Amino acid sequence: MIVAALLVAALSVEPQVFAEPLCENLPEVRPEVKTWVAHVAPELAQVQVRELPAKTALDVFGRAAVAGWGSIDVLTNSVFREPCTFYFSREALRAVDAAFVLDLMTVIRGQDKKGQDFEMAALLAGRGKLVVLYDRDGIVYRNERLTRDFKLASRVEFETPAAGVLENVRGLCARVLLLGCVRVRSLVKVGKTLEVHAGTFTSETPLKPIHARQDRSGHAPGDARRTAPTAGDVGRDTSNATPKRYRHATTQSRRSRNVPIEVRAEMRVGRLPRWLK
Repeated sequence: MIVAALLVAALSVEPQVFAEPLCENLPEVRPEVKTWVAHVAPELAQVQVRELPAKTALDVFGRAAVAGWGSIDVLTNSVFREPCTFYFSREALRAVDAAFVLDLMTVIRGQDKKGQDFEMAALLAGRGKLVVLYDRDGIVYRNERLTRDFKLASRVEFETPAAGVLENVRGLCARVLLLGCVRVRSLVKVGKTLEVHAGTFTSETPLKPIHARQDRSGHAPGDARRTAPTAGDVGRDTSNATPKRYRHATTQSRRSRNVPIEVRAEMRVGRLPRWLK
């Protein structure tokens, strides 16, 4: 009985990262966003699509940092297997990136090997799936912690069947000497280690918990371009890179027949929707 009481006490003081039922409490996205989700990820538009505002995202990642969670713990949590889809806007992603250091292969913002800026345009999470969308295709960047170059497609997908598991990865590969770019197949948390399976190779790296950036301005050391979003940034791309077309939006599908004319026109010419820029 004493052991049970101690266990209950321990659980009661453990930080609750997802403190509220997000599916029920978050606002529904705007109609144009729902239309866009139906075009890029129709399976995720079959349920309610909720917007995760910057404040809520910051609260979640802040509690995750207190709890000692890593990025994989947050993104593979059971909340993202519920029957709804969460939409992370560019504004929310920028806010999280400015406030916290995340250990991600699919980094929110960075510079490629040519010194050009890149960033996520949006992230969709729900029904056991993550869809990461970047502002351009064919991004090759150096991950200093893993001491390896990675290549990101404009669309990177993961399935999240269980906590600590990202599998059936698409759109992400690791540069390997003599072998070219080897597809990353899965990332699995094993204890305090992250196993990365790429091709026939498996590498292990210690898990790095989420932590707040130390610089009061939100800048990471040596990275002067990481600034918190301002009101003028909302709905506008302030990176130096010119957004290029998504591969998945270059051809018109049957689904797009029900898309409003102005949105369909942007899809047809391969431009990012105006509200994503």
